[in-house]
Amino acid sequence: MLITIVSLQQPTFHSEFSWARKAGQSMTDYVSQELDRRVQFVSDRLEMAARTANDLGPDNACLFFTLPEFFWNVPWSSAEREEELLELSRVCMELMPRCMEKLMDWLRQEYFGKVVLLAGTCATLVKVGEGKDACFDAINYVLATSNFAFRSDGLPEISMWPKRYVSGIDFGKYEGSDAEHWYFNLSGNVQIKVKQLSSTLAEHNSAYGYGARFSNALIKQCPFSINVCLDYAALELGERDRELESIDSKVDFLIACGMPFEDGLRYPDTVRFAVRNDGMGEGSCEFAEVQAGRITGLLPAMIIEDTLHLATFELT
Repeated sequence: MLITIVSLQQPTFHSEFSWARKAGQSMTDYVSQELDRRVQFVSDRLEMAARTANDLGPDNACLFFTLPEFFWNVPWSSAEREEELLELSRVCMELMPRCMEKLMDWLRQEYFGKVVLLAGTCATLVKVGEGKDACFDAINYVLATSNFAFRSDGLPEISMWPKRYVSGIDFGKYEGSDAEHWYFNLSGNVQIKVKQLSSTLAEHNSAYGYGARFSNALIKQCPFSINVCLDYAALELGERDRELESIDSKVDFLIACGMPFEDGLRYPDTVRFAVRNDGMGEGSCEFAEVQAGRITGLLPAMIIEDTLHLATFELT
């Protein structure tokens, strides 16, 4: 079986895609504007990637399209008060599923074939605790959806895979740490304490209702797995298996911002290929072959319109 992977190269660490927030613009309007801009941007490139994948021939079973970590985030410095930070996170969590629905509605299977979107991440913060014990829990998550698996209401099934290990570069300017928290300065008026270990677990909204496992077997012959940046290096092998529909991953996706492939890292024995989409610097996309749990070498990729990196994998 042949599958195609297309990764969009895009710098994200400094939220390079974002326009500046206008004076007097509400946080809700600003976030809505920026998510809409990204939907249009991704839609154009998704269509281009799908048409290219279809041109490869009838043997192509599915296109997986990836975006980097923090792709959907506006600059943290745009939040000038804690209330605006909470509003930013709330609006992102409300609107992100609608963004996925729009993208899949425009990419009908009958015209473009099967497509699975691994939509980079949107990092958000939720305040927990009270008084001096108050801090923030990070929800930095990948939404995965497709144009062929739908709920009973006709909308696409959506899975959420959250990052477990928070990095000291994830939320604005690093200002220090203690045993369990990072301290960040988002802007001159907003300093926050963030838990180093997120408590968020995977979720899935499907035709069968809500579930607490990530749907990673949309293509039955090609189960996949995701590591979000620091999780790639920090997680123990099998640590999050209970959050997955299938533990027999064939392709592992590293969605990152500043995390390279590691030659010595151990993958599950079922993994055949590794894909990396990283938003640090100018952005970078890589594809690798995996044998006996280790990366054995990088694979060539076709470049489309400067920023789309395409590779095909043969799975037996």
